[in-house]
Amino acid sequence: MIEKEIAELRRILKAECTSATRVYGCYINGEGAIITEFERSFGLISEEETEQYLSLFRRGLSGTLHKNLMDISFSTAQVEEGTEYRRLQELKKSRLENGPAKTEFYQAVASAVKMKENYVLLLLFNGYDVPFYGKDGAADESRGQVFSCIQGLLCPVKSGKAALTYLPKEKTFESAADGGKICPPEAGFLFPAFDNRQTNLYGAMFYTRKTEGEWLDFSEAVFGKTELPMPAAEQNRNFKTLLAESLGEECSFEVAKKVHCAICDRIEEHKEQKAPEPLLLDKGEIKEILESCGVPEQQVKNFSSNYNESFGAATDLPPKNIVNPSKFEVRTPDVVIRVAKGKEALVNTRVIDGKSYILIVADEGVELNGLSVEPEKEILK
Repeated sequence: MIEKEIAELRRILKAECTSATRVYGCYINGEGAIITEFERSFGLISEEETEQYLSLFRRGLSGTLHKNLMDISFSTAQVEEGTEYRRLQELKKSRLENGPAKTEFYQAVASAVKMKENYVLLLLFNGYDVPFYGKDGAADESRGQVFSCIQGLLCPVKSGKAALTYLPKEKTFESAADGGKICPPEAGFLFPAFDNRQTNLYGAMFYTRKTEGEWLDFSEAVFGKTELPMPAAEQNRNFKTLLAESLGEECSFEVAKKVHCAICDRIEEHKEQKAPEPLLLDKGEIKEILESCGVPEQQVKNFSSNYNESFGAATDLPPKNIVNPSKFEVRTPDVVIRVAKGKEALVNTRVIDGKSYILIVADEGVELNGLSVEPEKEILK
């Protein structure tokens, strides 16, 4: 799925747009024991409560593609024989009205997922009349189709701290703790995938709030033994280690800065082109970047060989997972320098009298603890 398709599905998760009529849920304690199952009909609850539920499901389709939102692919064997895939299909076909299938799904997740606090597993069935647009941009209702899907969320339930609370019946204030509150989802899924604005029964989408690769137990309970992409945070760490080990002494400040800026330039160019497909860099493209940044041939060969071990020769990397375009930070044990986006050229290194220095261009607007100060005008001798 691409960002536009995800955004299209997120837009229909509003009270005035959605065809969903109810939300189903299962309340589970931290040890994995089911406390209760429930359902809430949107027609019988307030608009405010309906919006609160839908906002949680919108959150489950938010974040960055390939970082918080990951494409899942099912093998032919899973589609034909997989227990988890069969369960997802039954839930979708029944519009979540198959009670035994729901209970089986709840039990599978409860058995797999253990948390520090209680949590809620929420399920929503939604249908979307996908409009077809001709070359002239006009909608053609005769050629539209319906996309039906189920969405699931894993939401922690946290209790508020005790505080002096007004009790209307007693007409006084007493110490009381708030009841359990459903928090934004830590993980979630969408089935099936909405690829090319069409149903793809061989695909799904997995959401995780954090990028450290948590919730593998949840993904296995939902999808089965499906290989997930390497978590974004792990890709970032591996890429930095790969560069440092492959380049060795050639991994200088200037080279690292050039590599960072070159990858950021690729991201900016892709953004300006407004290409619908997400930007990915293969091994060959990253090697070209290293060569353009002055990395010697032998170190580029080292990188190529080590890349295969770190990621796999055929693995493409989302550039936003290996660099942060909005962050350029220089750190020593005692000093941290943060540079505005696009101003990396203001920071350089020099060797003066045998010592390495980080130099920052400081012509104007210099402050010390909020106090405006004048930079030195004299040439130091």
